[in-house]
Amino acid sequence: MSARFEPIVFRPLPRPLKPFPQETEASFLNRLAAANAMPVRRLQQPSLWLTSRLDPTDQLSVLSGQPRTSIQHAIPRWEKQAWNLPQGPFAATIRWACRRCVARRTGNPDQGVMVWMSKHHDQVCVPHRLWIGRAVESPATQFDLADLPEIVAAQQRHYRLLRRHGPHVLNPCYAQCSLFWHVLMQHGYRISDRSRRLVRLQPRPARSVRPWDPKRYAAVYPEIVTTMALYASPHWRRLATSTNEEDFQAFHAEFTRQLPNESPLRTTAKPWFIQQLRTIAHTIQEAAGQSASGNTAAARTVAHTKRVGLDAPRSLHSRT
Repeated sequence: MSARFEPIVFRPLPRPLKPFPQETEASFLNRLAAANAMPVRRLQQPSLWLTSRLDPTDQLSVLSGQPRTSIQHAIPRWEKQAWNLPQGPFAATIRWACRRCVARRTGNPDQGVMVWMSKHHDQVCVPHRLWIGRAVESPATQFDLADLPEIVAAQQRHYRLLRRHGPHVLNPCYAQCSLFWHVLMQHGYRISDRSRRLVRLQPRPARSVRPWDPKRYAAVYPEIVTTMALYASPHWRRLATSTNEEDFQAFHAEFTRQLPNESPLRTTAKPWFIQQLRTIAHTIQEAAGQSASGNTAAARTVAHTKRVGLDAPRSLHSRT
């Protein structure tokens, strides 16, 4: 009896290509197609009538000329989920990779690479001192931070906090503290260091800078991380959520000591400010508690899958 016919649908392309760490599947296919001067659809469906039994990882491995393990480690399999929903414990979302990292790895400074990056925790490429995080719309809008080492230091401190407290605490910390500072400045809270940074990043008058400009986010990032450090600490969070007025006053005093306001708040903003200090602490405490419970359940599931010989799902590895 003759062997079953297995058509070879996918073949190695003339120009092999290595995937970028945490690159999206779509980005890698686009780069692979461009390197071999063919449309992406041709890579995805080489034949109109023959089908392949290879899974997507094996298909990419054959086309790119890279080992299967390299594809598995470099390209997270989140493409089938909603693209705009953060994935995994580090709330990964799709962003542009640092253009200097791309130039170093690919040799092409003009090549754009889309990667999975933490929505909350990856704001600065520390080795290249480049803002790559919030509000960056293209590689060209990533900007240099060499003259503002405190922003780079804030990212390094952010990573230390993440290692110490974990994403179940730092995810809500960043989300709450980032929003808090952008609203707080609208209520008249003034810190000259933030204004100085914005002037150095954007010499034009501050009013001409768009509200969603990444430079605005970068300028206040050190203050956001300082606030995160306070709320991530169980000691200070306990004081902030305490019903004892003396405990809360101690937290309030520490906040204003580390982040002194150089201009009196508007009269109507003062009670709002006090209320927000409490609300943020309660929100973070509640979110951290829920995530910790979920992580415990997930750990039990992973342990069970290992016992029965199944592969546990791979989560994003944070760049810390």
